[in-house]
Order: sequence, then structure tokens, then C-alpha cells
Amino acid sequence: MTDDRNLPPTPVTWAYADAWAEEDPAIAAARRRSEEFSAPTVDRATGAALRALAAAIGADAAVEIGTGTGVSGGWLLLGMGEEGTLTTVDADPDLQAVARETFTGLGVPHTRVRAIAAEPLDVLPRLADGAYDLMVIGAGVPSAPAHAIPDPAIQTEHELLSQARRLLRPGGALAVCGALADDGADPAHRDLVHHLRDDPRWVASLLTVGSGMLVAVYRPDAPSEHSSSAEATPSDA
Repeated sequence: MTDDRNLPPTPVTWAYADAWAEEDPAIAAARRRSEEFSAPTVDRATGAALRALAAAIGADAAVEIGTGTGVSGGWLLLGMGEEGTLTTVDADPDLQAVARETFTGLGVPHTRVRAIAAEPLDVLPRLADGAYDLMVIGAGVPSAPAHAIPDPAIQTEHELLSQARRLLRPGGALAVCGALADDGADPAHRDLVHHLRDDPRWVASLLTVGSGMLVAVYRPDAPSEHSSSAEATPSDA
């Protein structure tokens, strides 16, 4: 006899969970704007999870890769304390302009947000070591075709991971949005998902929320007999 408690949620239950979080009107407007720009963004369930994560770890400083129209950044700011600051990076200046409007609509003072229009890997190396409680890799970062992930996309993710190890304080968290596809880990993130699972310096969990979110807490002093392999790229690990 089948134990119903072990069955996955039904599509109706899943839809209810995804629609459960109420979205601030400013964020809802940013979501509509994202469709105008064909810019990827997180769903409401993932946004709510980011808000809860920021609140749970008491994030005072967060860095986001992939600003979009400010949907995920808006959720993050709602979860952070009133003095919490967000550094958000996106190469598209038009999207950055819309995101600033989103944050203003949320009533967030401009002093709490540093929006940078530039390539993330040009910006992250200039940020201070160990200065952040949370780093978020947003929806569509890095972008790559589902049928074949090129080496540059994998390399980009692991350069971002290297920056996360440098930027996060011990006990800080990394969140990777859009981590799942219909048949498992999203091809654009699969290598990173497995790497974070196997690296003892990260305590990771793959959450089936929205389109999937990987959350990993950084513990750099965790003992490891294979520290050199943990630094390797996934193809070598």
C-alpha cells in the first residue's frame, strides 16, 4: 500500500504554494516590467524564500548578481533590517534604472542600495573581503542554452563561487535561484549544485521552491582531507 505522506505535492498544492506569498505592489509592477524587457526574474515563492533567508540570518549586507527589474532585490530588502544594504550588479543600465524605481516604490532610501551597471566579474573583485552576509545569484545567471552548456558558462559560475568564498563572512549564505529544471538540476547550474554539495566548506540544501533554489552556508574552517580538490573546477572535482 502506498504511503501518501511520501508522495510529492499535487500540481494544485504546488500552485497554491507558489501563489501563497503576497507581493508588494512595487515588486508586482517590477515583475510586469520584466516581461517588457524579457528579463528573467524569480517567482513569488522564490522571492518569499529570499526574504525569509535574509531575515533568518540577520543579513546586514547582501550582494546580488543579476538585478533585473528589482524583483529579487526588492524581496531581499524587505527581509533585511532597516539599516541593511544591498549591492546589486547587472550589466544592463536600463534594467538598473527600472530597479531603482522599484526600490523607491518600496520606500527604500537610496543610501541602502548600491546599484552598479557593469559586468559582475568586473565588479566583484573590487568589493571588500568578508563584508557580506548573503550573496544571491539571480535568475538567468549565467545564461546558457539548456541543450548544451558551454565551458564559459561553467567557468563563470565557478568564478562567482570563488568570489562568494572571498566576499562572505563565515556563516554567510549563498543562494542560487532557478536551480531546478523539469528533470532535475538546471543544466546551467548542475555543475555548481554538485560542487556545493560535495565541498565540506559549504552546508547546502536544494530547495524545491518555485523553479528551485540552492542555499549554502559558508563554513571556511570546516575540516577537509581534500581541500585542494575542493578548489578545483567541477570537471576536475
